[in-house]
Amino acid sequence: EFRFSSFLHAHSFLGVASMLGVKLGVLVLLCAQNSLYTLLRRYSRGVLREQVSTSAVLLAAEALKLVVSAALVEKPSYLDTSPHNGSSGRFGSRFATWAHVAKTSLPMAVPAITYLIMNTLSFKAMELIDATVFAMIAQLKTLTTALACWIVLGRRLSMAQWRAVLALTIAVSIITFQRSAAGRVSCDMTVLAGTSAQPEGRNSQALLSYMAGLSMVMLEISLSGWISAYFEKHLKNGGMSVWARNLQLAMWSVAIYGMMAMMQSFVAEEAHDEPIDQNSAPKPLLATPIIGNFSIVTCMVVLLGGGGGLLVAFAIKYADALMKTMATAAALVAVVAAEVLFLGAPPDPIVCLAGALAIVTLQIYGDAPKADAERPAPAKVMSSFPIGRPSTDMNDEEGKQLIRVVSEADPSP
Repeated sequence: EFRFSSFLHAHSFLGVASMLGVKLGVLVLLCAQNSLYTLLRRYSRGVLREQVSTSAVLLAAEALKLVVSAALVEKPSYLDTSPHNGSSGRFGSRFATWAHVAKTSLPMAVPAITYLIMNTLSFKAMELIDATVFAMIAQLKTLTTALACWIVLGRRLSMAQWRAVLALTIAVSIITFQRSAAGRVSCDMTVLAGTSAQPEGRNSQALLSYMAGLSMVMLEISLSGWISAYFEKHLKNGGMSVWARNLQLAMWSVAIYGMMAMMQSFVAEEAHDEPIDQNSAPKPLLATPIIGNFSIVTCMVVLLGGGGGLLVAFAIKYADALMKTMATAAALVAVVAAEVLFLGAPPDPIVCLAGALAIVTLQIYGDAPKADAERPAPAKVMSSFPIGRPSTDMNDEEGKQLIRVVSEADPSP
């Protein structure tokens, strides 16, 4: 009996350790994916000067996620694929699964449409406010995700966890501000305060435009936090597997980005009257088109984008939406380190200190007590007398024992 109970304890410990390993591994992979994805996009746009349509890249990434999810999705246990339903056989069962996933995909239309709205808001806000201000406000996604998890999922954080989230937000905001291309003070104060060289009407219009840009960014980060909590709620409700939810989201995303890509190609054909300046200089090997106008770097961006969408779902499934957002924020530290080590960027002491603060903050959040652990559990009255016996049958000795146990549980006079 002792050996069997020891085996059960060891088995449960290995199961917990395995789940913790999967959780940590997914978060580390998500952090690495975000870092490589950011570096490759900057290399593609900033160094190689590639002009590939953003909608085409996003469409290719979602199509890749669609194919992978369709290949790996499993048939739900409650789905009937018996021969009398006309879905017998391997391919019949597979098509029945796809049809069932498509029929129940309406909840995943909400994230797909929300992501489209967020992208539209971010692009419009970038036209109205400074890029550094936009990036700094965007780092508040960690806070909005924590608030959304509390409102949507009812998940409370302890005070120590809230302090860690706030410290991480401050750290990544410092990194974003220090790495701005416009210098140490990049906010255009003339937009806020106005100058005497411009009429008062133009200053008021510029101020309104700036406030509109700030409002768009705040709405975008609020939607980001809410949709993360919404996605986690539907991932963990037990109705669908992670692959099924990814397949549903990819279906809607492919439809949306496909329409956007067709609209952009139609506009490009209408504006094709102007001559295109072809650069005769030889292109680098990584910029050589291999599939249409997609170069090797663009294909790598597509692979990382599609893989990142799958990793986000697994990170939310095995961890939570807040941990996913914190891992994405921590990727900024990895990007800074990679730029210093491999791209020749000058090291900044303030950025290094903020990066160290971000890493320590992640450890503090992991070690912080949960919200339920902060409240002391109510004292349990334990006694050795039979619970089912009537109180009239209790002798003097058992009565004294009950009084002693109750007085020990409640020391107040």
